[in-house]
Amino acid sequence: MPHHLITGAAGFIGYHLCQRLLERGDTVTGIDILNDYYDINLKYSRLEQLGIARTDIQYNTPTPSSRYPGFTFRQLALEDTEALMALFAAAQFDTTCNLAAQAGV
Repeated sequence: MPHHLITGAAGFIGYHLCQRLLERGDTVTGIDILNDYYDINLKYSRLEQLGIARTDIQYNTPTPSSRYPGFTFRQLALEDTEALMALFAAAQFDTTCNLAAQAGV
């Protein structure tokens, strides 16, 4: 199965893409900074639907899904180049889809 990295995984489009890929059996690593630029509860709700409990999330720590065996989430800032480079060194991604964005920039 392909392994995908999806940035902005807790956003509207990122969440739906993760869900589609997981439902077809792919492996997905989702990352998101989970900032509060817009309602943070929407982001946590989307992650909960993917099997990620809010209380389990710690910065730059892989959180496995309780719903999808192929899904892992990391709270991670794209500006954290050291952590991002370590993630790429540790995992073999077949595709990367960058949906992370800062609204209003």
